[in-house]
Amino acid sequence: MKLQTVVCYSLSFPDQESMAYLRLIAPFRQAGIRLINGLHNGHAIPDRVVKGDVVIIQRQFPQRFNEYQEVVRIARQEQKPIVFDLDDLLFFLPKDHPDRIEHSFAPALLPMFQALLEADVVTVSTHRLRDVLMDYNDRVVVLPNYLDDTIWDLKPPRLKNSHEDSLIIGYMGTNSHKPDLEYIAPVLLDLIERFPQKISLYFWGTPPPLALRSLSQVQWIPFDIRSYPEFAAWFQTQSVDIFIAPLVDNLFNRCKSPLKFFEYSALGAPGVFSRLDPYESVIQHGYNGFLAVTQSEWARCLRSLIEDEDLRFRMATEAQATVKEKWLLSQNISQWIETFQAAIGIGKKSSFQEHNPILEMLTSINQQLFEAFQTLTAQVAEQSQTIHALTAQVAEQSQTIQNLESEILGYVLSRSWQITRPFRMISRMLERIVRK
Repeated sequence: MKLQTVVCYSLSFPDQESMAYLRLIAPFRQAGIRLINGLHNGHAIPDRVVKGDVVIIQRQFPQRFNEYQEVVRIARQEQKPIVFDLDDLLFFLPKDHPDRIEHSFAPALLPMFQALLEADVVTVSTHRLRDVLMDYNDRVVVLPNYLDDTIWDLKPPRLKNSHEDSLIIGYMGTNSHKPDLEYIAPVLLDLIERFPQKISLYFWGTPPPLALRSLSQVQWIPFDIRSYPEFAAWFQTQSVDIFIAPLVDNLFNRCKSPLKFFEYSALGAPGVFSRLDPYESVIQHGYNGFLAVTQSEWARCLRSLIEDEDLRFRMATEAQATVKEKWLLSQNISQWIETFQAAIGIGKKSSFQEHNPILEMLTSINQQLFEAFQTLTAQVAEQSQTIHALTAQVAEQSQTIQNLESEILGYVLSRSWQITRPFRMISRMLERIVRK
C-alpha cells in the first residue's frame, strides 16, 4: 500500500509553528503526501483518523488525554499505525530550564510517556535522542531536522573589513535559552571591553543577560512570530557578521538538533558553537565553524573571527557548502517517505493491542490525573469569575465615592457655601450655649 495521506494531531499545527512546520508541514508537502490536520478550532476530531494511512501524534498533544485516547482507540480499531514525533527530551528538562521552572510541560509528561510506550513508531530529530528513548520503545527512527530551501535563501557571505567597519555578533533564540546565554555573558562582556568600537551585540528573541543590558553596544530585538515561514522571511532581512550558539552541557541539550547552524549559515555568517552532540555532528572545528567548551575557548574563537575578515568569509562559505551538500530538505525527502511508508505495515501487527499491564496502569494514572486537572481548571475558572465580579463591584463603588467627593468639593467651593458660612458658625455657637 502506497502512503498517500497522513493525519496529524499537533497543537502547533494551526499556526505553522516551528515544530509542526519543520517536522510535518514542510516534509510532507515536498513529498507530495496529503497532510490532514486532526484539530479544528483547537479541538481534536478523532474521526479524522480513518482518512489517513498513518496517524501522527506530536509532542504534548497527549496532554488532552481524553481526546488522545479516542484517537488511539479509533486508530487501533481501523489498524492505522500510530507515530509519536518528539524533537526534544522534555522528560529530562534541567532544573534551571525556564520551561521546568514555569512547569510548562509538567501536565503533559506522563501522557507523553504513555504515547512513547504505545506508539508503533517513534520519530526523533537526533541520534542521541533516539539512544535515550530506545529503552522505552525499540522502534525509534531518526528523522533529522533539515533546512527548508523553499523558504530559506542562502545569502552569499560578504567580506567586511573589521578595521574599518563595526561588526555585529548575534544570537537568536527563545527565552528557554536563558541559562545558555548566562554562561557566555562574561565572555561577551570582556569582548565589549576589549573592542568597544569594533563590535555590537544583537539578541533576537530572548533578552540579553542582565550584565549586558545597560551597555550601548547591546541591542535587543524582541519578536513574537509564531509562524515559522514568517519568522524565516523576517530573520533573513537581518544583518549579522558572527553568530553564537552556546549550550550548557546537559543531557537535554545534547539531544537537540543543529538547526541553528543551518539557519545561521543561511544568512552567510560564520559562528561559534558549543562543543556538544548537536554541533559536533555537522561542524569541523576551524573549517566550517568553531566549537568551544570553556569560556577561554569561546573568547579565543570569537577574537579570531573579530580580527580576521578572511577567516570569517572562508568559514561562512564552508558552512553554507555543508548545508547545501547535506542538509537541505529537498535533497533528503526520500528518508521521510521511506520511514512512514514502512510504518504502514507495523500498525497492523502492533503488540500494544494485546494485554499490557504496565500500559493499563499508566492509562489509569493518566486518566485520574486528567480528571483532577479538569476539576482544578473548573475551580480556577469559577474563582476567576468571582474575582472578576468583585473587581467590578469595587470599581463601581470607587467610582461612586469619587462622584460624591467631587460633588462635596464642588459644593464647598461654591458661592452658596461661602455665603452661608457665617450662619453655620452662629448655629454651632448656639448649640454650644444650649448644651451648657
